[in-house]
Amino acid sequence: MRWPLRYQILIPMVGIMVCAIVSVTLWHAYLSTSQIKLQIRDQFRQIAHTLNDATFPLTAAVLNQTKGLSGADFVLVGQNGEILSSTRPDFVPQAVTQEPPEWNELQISDVIQTGDAHFFRAVVKIQQRARAEDLRYLYIYYPVKEYREALSNAIYPSLLAGSIALIVVAFLATVIAARVTRPLQRLDRKVAQIAHGDFQPMVQPVRDDEIRDLSISINQMAGLLGDYEDEIKRSERLKTLGQLRGAIAHQLRNAVTGCRIALDLHLRKNPESQQDETLQVANRQLCLIEQYLQSFLENKGGHFSSFTPVCLSEIVSRVVSLVMPTARHFGIELEQTEVAAAISIQGDAESLEQLISNLILNAIEAAVPVESDQSTKPADVGRVSIRLFQSSPESVTLEVQDTGSGPDPAIVNKMFEPLVTAKKDGTGLGLFVASEIVKNHGGQIRWERRDQQTCFIVALPLMNVENESVEITDCG
Repeated sequence: MRWPLRYQILIPMVGIMVCAIVSVTLWHAYLSTSQIKLQIRDQFRQIAHTLNDATFPLTAAVLNQTKGLSGADFVLVGQNGEILSSTRPDFVPQAVTQEPPEWNELQISDVIQTGDAHFFRAVVKIQQRARAEDLRYLYIYYPVKEYREALSNAIYPSLLAGSIALIVVAFLATVIAARVTRPLQRLDRKVAQIAHGDFQPMVQPVRDDEIRDLSISINQMAGLLGDYEDEIKRSERLKTLGQLRGAIAHQLRNAVTGCRIALDLHLRKNPESQQDETLQVANRQLCLIEQYLQSFLENKGGHFSSFTPVCLSEIVSRVVSLVMPTARHFGIELEQTEVAAAISIQGDAESLEQLISNLILNAIEAAVPVESDQSTKPADVGRVSIRLFQSSPESVTLEVQDTGSGPDPAIVNKMFEPLVTAKKDGTGLGLFVASEIVKNHGGQIRWERRDQQTCFIVALPLMNVENESVEITDCG
């Protein structure tokens, strides 16, 4: 049988305290009993000494006064056995068969029964100075009832105090055991929750003790396990994405190639359509898609062994022109802040186009007004602004800002991870791919809410892979 920890602490603690209190109580009762006996003996020794040294006759009146002071009965017997005086005429003492002790050797031990009462009896020799020739014997009868009452008065307070102490000790032991085991039970429940995948931190105890240190360690362990779980999930998503990448990219490339061939045939049959801006944008989009898919099939995965000088401002302008029809379709105003000088960096043009395209398309989708929102007026129009500028001598910053409500709070901390999205038709790959591209270019990407708008900020270094400075030049 498995005993709860509370009882494992409580039972030994209470057992030790009970044994200690019972031992002390019994020892005190024993000492009280011995003390009462010694007091009675000394009292009658003193009485016998006083009567032995008395110069007045030991009449019945004197013995009755002595009885009133001591509570005992006295019978004075002559040397020949005659009763000289007595406080109880009905007491007939037995004849002395052996020499009684002196007053200073008096002992109260023998118990006799007279009628319905029991008495301690003692006999002592009395030889008064005034009558030195007369030898008399004094019989002392002390009621056993009064002796027991005296014992009770001496012992019961000790027993009562011991009982109260036992109750107090049991209560305090229960409280102490509860204070020790209750935090341990909370720790046990938290460990069980961690074992079932709940890594939320537990509330720290108020007391600064070892239990608090243990709870801090458990919270740290839960945090580490939560991070490990997130990393494992991320690795699994990446593994799944890698497995699907080749097959999907191959099928999509075939479909895109078919679309391009069909579009080229249409333009050949209808030369006048070659000036159609919509068809030109569609053709460029298909070319980009074909390039992206080819990169996947070549297993580049966004990693490049070498970079070439590219004009970042030109890439931004080209991507803006490609996504402009999409913005018009959704009724979004697309604004691009012109830079004073063209900015060139070391990088991969295709991946940078993909980065900028993902950020702008996400901003366009986020800026589309929600029809069910009663606070949105019909005249409100979503806006997306793109700004490229040199933020420091070593870096360039790209900001894509939209008037949307911002990311879903449920995915804020994970939106740069693969396959994480709050959109019904989203894939959860756009921001992940953008983050990987920025990372491979040695930059950083983050987001913030600014003036009730969402702004994604990309910082890229103005350095090549050999840490040589790249000047801001005319990309033309």
